[in-house]
Amino acid sequence: MAIPLELQRTLQLRPLGISEGQVLVAPLYPLTVSERNQISASESGLPVVELPLDRSEVMRYLRGISATLFSAQSSGDFSAGFTASLLEAIEAQASDLHIRLLTNGEPCHLRRRIHGYLQEALPLDVATARRFVTWAKQKAGLDSSDHLRPQEGRFALQANGVTVEFRVSCSGQTDGETMVIRLLDPRRRLSLKALSSNAALAASLEALVDLETKQGGLVLVSGPTGAGKTTTLAALTAALPLDRLKAVAIEDPVEIRTTGVDHLEVDAEQNLGFAELLRAVLRQDPDIILIGEIRDAETAEIALRAVETGHWVMASVHAGSVLETVYRLASLLPPSYEALGRVTLQTRLRAVINQL
Repeated sequence: MAIPLELQRTLQLRPLGISEGQVLVAPLYPLTVSERNQISASESGLPVVELPLDRSEVMRYLRGISATLFSAQSSGDFSAGFTASLLEAIEAQASDLHIRLLTNGEPCHLRRRIHGYLQEALPLDVATARRFVTWAKQKAGLDSSDHLRPQEGRFALQANGVTVEFRVSCSGQTDGETMVIRLLDPRRRLSLKALSSNAALAASLEALVDLETKQGGLVLVSGPTGAGKTTTLAALTAALPLDRLKAVAIEDPVEIRTTGVDHLEVDAEQNLGFAELLRAVLRQDPDIILIGEIRDAETAEIALRAVETGHWVMASVHAGSVLETVYRLASLLPPSYEALGRVTLQTRLRAVINQL
């Protein structure tokens, strides 16, 4: 069969052969139409059929071909293999990579978060996994010898002529070490139309950014971790008339940079939290304020007071539904502002976008 090894690893599948003019594969996860088309294109346009196969068999096969990814081990240069694994994660449209180094001898797995859910990626032996973590720490400018203290850093790689940033976060745990790498691919920025296949919803999103700025208003984006709240806020931001409006974004950390927006990053060590930065921003005559997350009473109060004075505020909130989003924000309000804050919510809340 002609399915490239890189594609097999990216789509997490085991080829089973060609029968009666059909390509037979056993994927770990159901294939999308786009993924089926990629496989078909590699096999002269033949249709693709998914067959069930024991998960352990597929994982055993993937473990075998993963050795080819790190073939540079013999020369002591692991960077090519590790870089390739990150680029494959980009092609798979993963938002994060997760890796756990366990001290109890259990196998290590490199997992990818795709569409909000973790999926198995490369099964790695302990030695290779440890080299991966060390390599990522060194690339991000972290102390590779420190396996206990939480550390954060960034690095960048070139992917098909585009610079992709990777945000690294690692910390020790009771039975080893864990690392998460956030993939910040600028090509994943979506337009408002691309955010939804529902034409009516797309039209509503476009109407939402046709702002009457003198009135102000509050737009909330909610959902669990990995649901794409940052992507939605970035798409809304990019659609704003930034040529005639001043927009400021406060994030922890800055993930997606948008031309025409002033990005501010939370810095706990310098005592610059969301509330402190929000106060400073309000003195800079903004039209639109974007808040990476409203998570405390002080930020909630300042954000709603900004809405009262005619500003547009767009923010994310961790909540599981539209109703829970409103309740969550209202519950954050301090007693001294609760009554007025609830009135502001009732009169100035323009939209709640909840995604799972």
